[in-house]
Amino acid sequence: MAQTAKARKVDDIGAMVKDAKSVILADFTGLNVKDISELRRVCRESGVVFRVVKNTLARKSFDSMGLAGVSILLDGPTAIAVSTADEARAAQVLKKFADDYELPRLKGGYVQGRVLSAAEVRRLAVLPSREVLLAQVVGTVQAPLRGIINCLNASLRDLVNVLKAVGDKKAA
Repeated sequence: MAQTAKARKVDDIGAMVKDAKSVILADFTGLNVKDISELRRVCRESGVVFRVVKNTLARKSFDSMGLAGVSILLDGPTAIAVSTADEARAAQVLKKFADDYELPRLKGGYVQGRVLSAAEVRRLAVLPSREVLLAQVVGTVQAPLRGIINCLNASLRDLVNVLKAVGDKKAA
């Protein structure tokens, strides 16, 4: 391969990773052509870019971007899944596919300036979506306020019931 073609591939990897919210690395060994095509389709539908890369070219690209910590994950056959929409999206897609097909094996990843191990990527994959997490926070903040309102309403309701009972007793 000519040097200019290699330099272009290094630049392509850099462009793919530059605006990424998460970069997940996986070993795709054992996937046949049909399964890897299915994985690419699932990734594409989820807004995740999935690409098989040469380790030396990826290492050069990561090092030039200041992501040298990710280079230690480049051992053996490597595919990169990149998500620009959500930090957990690429991990979720790969984990779900791996649960169904038992492959690919997660190697690790890079999210918000931090290199993740394979175990951390699996934990990231089981996180609920951002919207669900925000709803849980709102529900947690709202619960004590709802309790106070119910207590205040209960006191007023009890007062009304006592006044009604006294009025009923006087009427009888």
